[in-house]
Amino acid sequence: MVKIGLEDLYSDIILDYAKNSKYKKEISSASKSEGKNMSCGDEITLFVKVKDDVIEEISFLGHGCIISQASAAMMCEILEGKTLQEATQIFEEVINMSQGNDFNKELIDGVGIFSDISNFPMRTKCFTLAWHTFEEALKSYHNRSEKL
Repeated sequence: MVKIGLEDLYSDIILDYAKNSKYKKEISSASKSEGKNMSCGDEITLFVKVKDDVIEEISFLGHGCIISQASAAMMCEILEGKTLQEATQIFEEVINMSQGNDFNKELIDGVGIFSDISNFPMRTKCFTLAWHTFEEALKSYHNRSEKL
């Protein structure tokens, strides 16, 4: 796992994820969840299609800093094809990482480049925006499922 310093926050990998993600698109007939970072104005709209408790498709639209957009792209790449239970575990590990706590490195290897994000509190909110938006999408999904 590669660790980053402040000078690396805008590395080529992160820039590429933010600017060229195949996951930056709208998915028709998907559940939608919206998140906003009130401290900087970054916004994410997340589209999630779940079938038989598996994330069949996931994508995002949004605007904001490179960190928020790259994090959303990496999140989609990691979560697509995962069961909701696996996705919940990944979410919890990413949040642990973002808070500077111990985390399962193998489970979230795809976002490991952000493993030191907790050293940059202003950027941590940008990084976690997509993940908290996903958390809200999960809650909505579970609430709808309970009503069925």
